[in-house]
Amino acid sequence: MKYVKLAILSLILLPLMAVASDNGKAMIITSGEKPAECISAVEVNQIDGKEVKVQPLGFEIDPGVHSINGRTLVNTSFCKVMGPGTGVNKTEPIEMDFKAGKTYYLGYDHSASLRKDWKLVVWKVEG
Repeated sequence: MKYVKLAILSLILLPLMAVASDNGKAMIITSGEKPAECISAVEVNQIDGKEVKVQPLGFEIDPGVHSINGRTLVNTSFCKVMGPGTGVNKTEPIEMDFKAGKTYYLGYDHSASLRKDWKLVVWKVEG
């Protein structure tokens, strides 16, 4: 089943990545996750401090410096949550200089033992 999901995801994401490299924009992929490395998928809900609605799998953005924030459902299948409470923690935005024609994989890194150290990261760049 895992391989079927990956195949379907690839069929959806590959055309999106091709479009990003052809139209002078950067592509942000938010649906990729790496549970074994404690990185969960992200739902982006803010860009440059403004509320946004973007595609849940990924979206294009103009090149330049942008601040991105969102929410996530932490995947604890490999990385167990330690310590008290399961409350929502405030996520700080990530700020990056996005380049045209590149694809950025955005995720939520929850590998630190303290929840206050969990953060949004770009865990892979292609292009």
